[in-house]
Amino acid sequence: MSVAATYAEALFQAAAEKGSVAAVASDLDALRVALAPDGEIARVLYNPQVDSRAKKAAVAGLATSANPLTVNLLQVLVDRGRLEELGAITDAFAARVAAEGGEISVEVTTAVPLPDDLRAQVVQRIADQTGKKPVITERVDPEIIGGLILRVGGVMTDASVRGRLTGLRQSITRA
Repeated sequence: MSVAATYAEALFQAAAEKGSVAAVASDLDALRVALAPDGEIARVLYNPQVDSRAKKAAVAGLATSANPLTVNLLQVLVDRGRLEELGAITDAFAARVAAEGGEISVEVTTAVPLPDDLRAQVVQRIADQTGKKPVITERVDPEIIGGLILRVGGVMTDASVRGRLTGLRQSITRA
């Protein structure tokens, strides 16, 4: 389990006990925007030269209306020098919330936009195999040439032309 997943799971368990999963998820989404890597606030909070007390004060000011669990998470991340993990923790928390709701995260990468009929087939097949409701995120990457790359939960399947060519090239090189 990754560091982000560990923090997200602990936060999820605490939020579930307090009945505040939705509030924490909302706080994390808002913080992701506020702490965008190119923003002024992030430059201060992610700067190792800034004292941790100053960072804690800034975080407390940022999260004045946030759920106490969210504030506590931020304070712990500052204390442990892991504030940069907030984006990954937010992703892992959202995935945990989705899993609890019977959803599964699916990322589909294709060379061209996915046609509606193929999207429906992908959704149906994943739903049949997992018993969960797929939440699809689509990416277009012309460099894969054709086919698709499918990431379901933490499992990736590369059925792209680029992936097949790479595999063939490696086989020829080893032979």
